[in-house]
Amino acid sequence: MRLLRLISDYRWPLFLAGLLGMSIAACGVLVWVATRPDVPRPIRGYYEAARAWDVEEATVAASRALGWTVRFELPGEIPYFEGMPRPVDVRITDRAGAGVAGLSGELHAVRPADGRLNQRGELVAMPDAPGSYRTLIRLDAPGDWELRLDLRQEELRFVHAARFTLMPPPEESE
Repeated sequence: MRLLRLISDYRWPLFLAGLLGMSIAACGVLVWVATRPDVPRPIRGYYEAARAWDVEEATVAASRALGWTVRFELPGEIPYFEGMPRPVDVRITDRAGAGVAGLSGELHAVRPADGRLNQRGELVAMPDAPGSYRTLIRLDAPGDWELRLDLRQEELRFVHAARFTLMPPPEESE
């Protein structure tokens, strides 16, 4: 009886001591789990991913150092029907303004708002204009897109990313 009375009188300090004890025990378990010799990596392949990121950043810096200019365009003279791929023209010029010929690679159209709409297309050189390339991709949803180029010219790799806003089609008047 006396023990129950003692516990009743000191219930708040005992409650706080219990919470503190559980906190210390939980931290001790976490330290033990984290410092075991057979602990797995927190993110599988994180070191390899970090090295790949460094390579990609070096490629972006080298691409910027080339000083090439990229322009994206949707040709207006070609009819477009919703649900069908549409042509996307890419014009690449060097510092002097001359077209850069001999490139091959892909255009990735990334829809930040909806990843299910992402597209990829092979670039084909336009025979009549050096530095002009075309691909067919489906761009149906108006709004912002991120267009990413990944191109090669022999051993040289060129990457470029730009935002592109696709305007909704004009309303047809009756």
